[in-house]
Amino acid sequence: MKFPQMKFLQMLSCYLVLMLTAIAVVPSGWAASTTNESPSTFSLTLSTDKPSKGEYVEVTVKGHQLKDVYAYEVNLDYNPNLLQLKEATTEIPGFSVTPIIHEHHIQLAHTRIGRVMGDEGDQTLYTLKFEALQQGETELAINNVKLLDSVLSSTVHSSNVKSTLAIDGLFPFDDLGDFSWAKTAIAYLFEKGVVNGTSEHTFSPEQPVTRADYLVLLMRALQVKGPTGGRFNDVPQGAYFEEPLAAARSLGIVEGDEFNNFHPYSPVTREDMIVLTDRALRAAQKFSGRMDSSILKEYVDVADISDYALSSVTAMVGQGIVEGYNQGIYPKETTNRAQAAALIYKLLTSKTFTSAGTP
Repeated sequence: MKFPQMKFLQMLSCYLVLMLTAIAVVPSGWAASTTNESPSTFSLTLSTDKPSKGEYVEVTVKGHQLKDVYAYEVNLDYNPNLLQLKEATTEIPGFSVTPIIHEHHIQLAHTRIGRVMGDEGDQTLYTLKFEALQQGETELAINNVKLLDSVLSSTVHSSNVKSTLAIDGLFPFDDLGDFSWAKTAIAYLFEKGVVNGTSEHTFSPEQPVTRADYLVLLMRALQVKGPTGGRFNDVPQGAYFEEPLAAARSLGIVEGDEFNNFHPYSPVTREDMIVLTDRALRAAQKFSGRMDSSILKEYVDVADISDYALSSVTAMVGQGIVEGYNQGIYPKETTNRAQAAALIYKLLTSKTFTSAGTP
């Protein structure tokens, strides 16, 4: 009697899932009935080996010289006091078992589905995301990997692959998460007193930056000072940004609209951030000269840049301070605190700026 193909595939999938579950429950029995003749090897790659508390670490588990791998189980050892698993994913088609975590051990299992050959060569088996919980040094280690081929023959591979992480607890902010790319910039600016947190342990990297806040950050970073200029109608007397805004107006860094308003609480757009940066640099006599706007020809949204901002965008791109992404400048988009910190950091550490003399 022949089963319909769909029913056969469902039965096979259920069988593999049950087998992987059985492996998780009785690994020693399975290991005793297998051999380890395959030349396959495995590796761990970390996005950073020196994370800060609260930062995410991405860990890539790869298999090398694989041969017909239809299903696999990866067993990792880690320190749950210092690291917390947040996510485990794979791009290999099929079905993944929910990670099994017991004390210092993580068990991951995945299988293809249907009558197909297994994977060959070098493959990323899993990508894991861990959160660094507290200061200390710890290891991530591959204990063993169990492989099943498309004819259900199994092999067990012991492993001594390890990676060491040193978690820094001195960095004051523990909420960077997916914004870890901005950590260096934030740490640099915090140490110099340019940026502050939104509380003792939070930086709020995703929070939009207002026009007033970016102006204050810029004036503080460049140490630009000037005489008090005229007041804007919408700047409250005694506001924390009143003095630097007045100085910036006297130096020609900022202008009001036709109603003499600055809109200090509005989110700053990318083009206005660039304009303020360009004008502040010129007021500080750090940059001079203009560049041909043809330098922007690789960007597809040049027509979206306001006329008043075009020369500033050209100058900042030409100096290597501003870079677009996905072939665009995105002049009307707003900026968050992490992005603003990254721009100021790049500005202060650029060769053009440092050759002119840091403030």
